[in-house]
Parts: sequence; C-alpha cells; structure tokens
Amino acid sequence: MKRKLASVLLSTVVAASLLAGCGGNETSSETSGSEKTAKEETSDKTYPELDLNPTEALSVSTEGIQAAAPSAFTLTDEDIQKLKDGKYKAAFCYHTQSDTCNQTKLANAKKMLEDWGIETVSVTDANFDAATQTSQIESTMALKPDVLFVMPYDADACASALDANVKGTDTKLVFMENVATGYKAGTDYAGCASSDSYGNGKACADILAKEIGYKGQVGMMFYDLVYPVTNERDRGFRETIENSYPDIEIVMESGFTDPNDTGTVADAILAKYPDIDGIYASWDIPAEGAIASAQSVGRDDLIITCCDLGDTAAKSIATDGMIRGSGAPRSPEQGQAEALVAAYALLGKEMPSTFVTPPALPVVKSNLLDAYKTSYGIEAPDWLQDLTK
Repeated sequence: MKRKLASVLLSTVVAASLLAGCGGNETSSETSGSEKTAKEETSDKTYPELDLNPTEALSVSTEGIQAAAPSAFTLTDEDIQKLKDGKYKAAFCYHTQSDTCNQTKLANAKKMLEDWGIETVSVTDANFDAATQTSQIESTMALKPDVLFVMPYDADACASALDANVKGTDTKLVFMENVATGYKAGTDYAGCASSDSYGNGKACADILAKEIGYKGQVGMMFYDLVYPVTNERDRGFRETIENSYPDIEIVMESGFTDPNDTGTVADAILAKYPDIDGIYASWDIPAEGAIASAQSVGRDDLIITCCDLGDTAAKSIATDGMIRGSGAPRSPEQGQAEALVAAYALLGKEMPSTFVTPPALPVVKSNLLDAYKTSYGIEAPDWLQDLTK
C-alpha cells in the first residue's frame, strides 16, 4: 500500500512510543522451531540454520550510505595519544534518557571517550519535546564542545536549531539514530551511529520463516509513516521473505500510525485471513495488539515476530508464546560506535562509512538470556531467568 506522508504530530508520537520502551501468552505444547539445530527441510528445499551471531551490518542510511560495523574502525596508540593531547570536550543532546537502551549507549560512549581523555561536559534530556531540545542545543553550544552528539526528536526542528547554533562552528556533529532534515554526511555532520534496523527486520523474517516451516501465509503490521528506523526494519523483513522464502507469501500489509491502537489492524488481517500462519510487527508494542486480537478469535497458535526486546516480547519468547523471536539492538556496541565516529572526526581520519551500526541481534529462546545481556549490557532480570529454567 502507498505510504502516507508523515505529519510532525504523528511522527513525534510514535517516536516517543518506539524509543521510550527499548525496554502471559498461552504456552505452546510443541517444541519451538528455534530450538532445533539441524538444517531444516521442507519438500525438496533445504534452508540454512538461523545465524544468531551475524557479523555484517546490513542497513542503508536515508542518504543511501551502506552501514559499516564498529569493528571496521580502529585507533592506533598514536591516535589515542593525539586524542588525549587534544583535551577535547564532548556533549550529548538526547531526545530522552528515560529508557534503558539510551542509558546504556550513553554509559558506553562516555566510558570510551573518557579512556581517550575526552571530557563529557554536558548531557541533556529533551523528554520528547522539540522546543526543549532546541533550547538545550543552544545552551550546550555555549560550552563550546569539540564534538556534539545529537539524537533528534523532531528532525525538522532539530535542523533549525543546528543551523542556528552549530553550522559554521568548529564543533564536530555526530547524530545518534536519526539525522536532522537536510543534513548531509561528510559535509554537515561527521557521521551517524544507529542500530542495524534492516538486519533486525531480516532476523524477524528468518525466525518467522523457520517457525512456520518455511511455507505458508504471513502478514505485516508496519509503521505507515516516514521514520527511518522502522522503515528499514520493515524493508528488511519484506525483502527477506520475498527473496529468500519462495513458499511464503506476504498476503497482507497493514499500516498503523498509532502504536497503541494496533488491535484493529490485526483484527483486519485475521478477519480476511483467519488461517494465516504468522504476523510481523515493526516493534514489540504494536505486536501486543496482534496478540490480543489473535487471542480473541482463538488463534493462540499464531506465530509473531517483532523488533526490540521489551518485557512482553522477552516473556513470550521464554514461554513459547506467540512472539517466538525478535531482532534487538546492541546498545553497548552502539554507544561505542558513537564514540568511534567522534574520534575519527576529531582526528580527521577517513571513516570506513559515515553510517555505523553494530550487526543485528536475532533473539530466540535458545539465546534469550545471552541476547538480553548483549542488548542491554546487564544480566536478564530474575523473573526472566526463572522463566527459562
């Protein structure tokens, strides 16, 4: 279906929902397909094992720049000494610091910068308010940081604030997750660090395909506005199903703009295709609408995959519920990627890419606890560990 143009209001509402939550279903009597380790066969086709530890970044930026993984960036002892001698200052302007993912990214970025002698002089939290972020960018620049990290809330408003306060200065600009409207890599900003959204969408497709036996009908519940993170996830899922699984058909793609009101979207899919085998959702909160809808019509056997690893998704994966797997961010590595982009910019080194993402993180029951630690940088909570025993 055709994508609708993003209104500022709807984009900012979904940004709050999507980025604030980077943190019981019926138990199936069947063994989850994600627990099988041998190659799967369906008819005369053989499919490889699910790769739970990909090493390549697959996403492409809005400017068409292919992502590089942080492992492509290296600093020599001489580079590090130059950073220490520079006595540089860094500042962060977040759209929110209320979620575990952003807190983890910040902690890892600050630690790496500190190891290189770079002082963090300011961290601001706009609390999902464009006007607040504009004011914070202005006040932060009064500190004359050598590098400014910005996670835009409203890409248009952020561009205006940066035009007025950062452009034309010596401050190096590093974006986190999203890029301000009209800004060009290598010209207006040094680089952007994000998660491998395409790779995580691909992981959702691979997991869903495995769980339904590599054949059948599936539906998509996709975010129907222009938002690069989710758009790349959806593209990754769609293209992987279409290109890698010839016996799986995407029979319906239904868009939503309010992530807290996706039940009607799932209702429509299940009404038209009551025997559908699986559904993909752009992230875990919209997937909850699909769960409720499926339960209401007795489809407790529906298989769902989604991006992110919130509590609902983690619990469902642990208990063989409807959500059988996800593609999750590697927050510690993403924070390190932010620091590496800044270091290269300060040193004037040519970057492997101005778009940097850690590889995707496919999550299924067999690697759930390890994946949780990789995604959040902390051990899984006791309740989740208990569910996996």
